[in-house]
Amino acid sequence: MKAITYWIKLIRAGNLLMMILIVWLVNQWLVAPFLDAAGIIRPFDLLSFLLLVFSVVATAAAANIINDIVDQETDRINKPEKLIINRFIPEIQAKYAYKILVGLGSLSALILSILLHSIYFFLITAVFNGLLWFYSQRYKQQFLVGNIVVAFLGAGLIFYVWLFDLLVIIQDPISNARLEPVMGMMTEVILIYAAFAFLSSLIREVIKDMEDLKGDFKTGCRTISVVLGLSVTTKMVWILIVTLTLLIVWWQILLFNNGAQAAFGFLFVTDSLLLISAMQLANQSDQQRFKRSSTLMKLVMLTGILSIAFIHL
Repeated sequence: MKAITYWIKLIRAGNLLMMILIVWLVNQWLVAPFLDAAGIIRPFDLLSFLLLVFSVVATAAAANIINDIVDQETDRINKPEKLIINRFIPEIQAKYAYKILVGLGSLSALILSILLHSIYFFLITAVFNGLLWFYSQRYKQQFLVGNIVVAFLGAGLIFYVWLFDLLVIIQDPISNARLEPVMGMMTEVILIYAAFAFLSSLIREVIKDMEDLKGDFKTGCRTISVVLGLSVTTKMVWILIVTLTLLIVWWQILLFNNGAQAAFGFLFVTDSLLLISAMQLANQSDQQRFKRSSTLMKLVMLTGILSIAFIHL
């Protein structure tokens, strides 16, 4: 039973559940209302949706495993109590699990591409797997590149789910014609949430680097906090937080003007969490504040995405 617990921790089951929630919210609560308003019947069944979800989850779980395999030396310094590889799970087993998950995720994407007559699902999954592997092996140790890669993949998930509906619809001339009147507005909303995912992921990744400064420095990683120091990095994070806050406030104004008061009000929770996260960074000598700020940013990401469910209430 303990072995199962360690595997659950290794693949970050909580984060995977959050990704499943994002897929469902974007598909059912963000894209679907626009298609319904345009009178488009979506030609997807439960099997296609489950294949989409599984390809996302398997890819993310594989990435979490390879990250822990590569990060063993750093984790022994930064968080030895959370070290799993070669402590509770042999590295060889973890590597096999990584390969199996990459294979299953790619296979599910391939089947999805065949069912929906679009090779893009398989190609996108292959690109994601490649980027995540290079991130763990090289990008993660480079200045800023690793942070941007993770942020790009966070935004990419939003687009991937959107394409799940879009790529098939545009193949039908009638549905494509019906889509045109709502396409502009739907694209704007997708871009807003993708930008939110990008910025919130980038902020959290930089804060995590601040938290892991000691281990990253000793293992030669050129993260932002190692290269520029905590003081400059903190100022960069505050600038990013201000940018994200302005994006959220702008979206709240649009929601209010269009009668979506429920989503407008709910996003004040996100605003508050973002402010508290920024305040945690004021004392750079307390490492626990970085950890709390990182946790708060995860809640920012969660509540921001959850606001999708309130748009049409």
